[in-house]
Amino acid sequence: RDVVKFANDPDQPYDERLQTFAKAGFKLAAGIPFDTNGYRGIVIYFANPYAQYEKLRDPVNSRFMNGAAQLIGAAASIQGQMGQIKEFREKVSYDNWHRMKIKLLTIVRFMGTLRWEEKRQAGMVDDSSSKLKRKPILEKFREASVRFKKDAKKTIIEVKDSAQMKLSRWGKKVQGGSAGIPPSFGWDQTLWTFIGVMTTHTILSRVNLLVKTESDQQLSLILAPLGALTTLQYNLTAAPASQPRNAIFAQAFAITVAILLSYIPNVEPWFRSALAPAIIIPAMAKLGIIHPPAGATAIVFSSGKVRWEHMGIFLAGVAISIITAVGINNMSDKRQYPTSWFLLNKAKRKLTK
Repeated sequence: RDVVKFANDPDQPYDERLQTFAKAGFKLAAGIPFDTNGYRGIVIYFANPYAQYEKLRDPVNSRFMNGAAQLIGAAASIQGQMGQIKEFREKVSYDNWHRMKIKLLTIVRFMGTLRWEEKRQAGMVDDSSSKLKRKPILEKFREASVRFKKDAKKTIIEVKDSAQMKLSRWGKKVQGGSAGIPPSFGWDQTLWTFIGVMTTHTILSRVNLLVKTESDQQLSLILAPLGALTTLQYNLTAAPASQPRNAIFAQAFAITVAILLSYIPNVEPWFRSALAPAIIIPAMAKLGIIHPPAGATAIVFSSGKVRWEHMGIFLAGVAISIITAVGINNMSDKRQYPTSWFLLNKAKRKLTK
């Protein structure tokens, strides 16, 4: 990709290093992903200002960059394993020393017992004087009480210090970081967004009217979450949350969970509208399919006023939005949507093996 255009892309957060690379004269950049035993990352290659695009895209050069990226990824992945093996060896050394210490203490105490027994049999030790006097119960209780007070005081101090540290960190975070404000759209990109959103919602509104007419007002296409979807597709085209994979999987997951929650008896609608996003939003993060419009979809479909038929109609609306966004965004020289057809690429890799 063009480094200057990428640095000035309003979809991307302001990054000082990227701006420096753009000012330094780097013309093109390519990101090669790697996955080494679950260790994932991206190796970024920068080309000099005089590099020829055709030579960079040559299959031989592409294979070399892919191979080099995997080699770099392997070197990076082993760093974590080296740290783990170091901790493991330290633990083994500590365990060995601990076992040796216990054995030595056992031997020393056993030998001491044997010597004492020999002295006692030789009449060198008075049995009556060797017996330890038991401490009174009240004295033991006092000692235990003192130890408890010391431990409690220590615990209170530790909790207080930890709370102060967390409060201090929270205060610093509230003040905000040093990230800059992303640049605003130019008039040309604003026009592309207008064209895309207008076209998409014209189609969706017409489909909604058709569905209502054919179903005698029993069914409809829920448009509100689709407005959030088109906001992502035309304003944040490169964001992971905007990509088709996240849109389809997250919406299907959110609708399924929200409708199933409506079958739970004796649950008030107001509580379902809080429970549904509380379940779905963190679950999307865990599954790696974060998609903000799906949070709105969860609230709408948890009301109990929609049925499974609405799910099919809504997912058809999502598909229409994706197809329209693919067609319109890629007409612009500064946009690319999607950044990757993840499922199609995965299927191709399996077929070529």
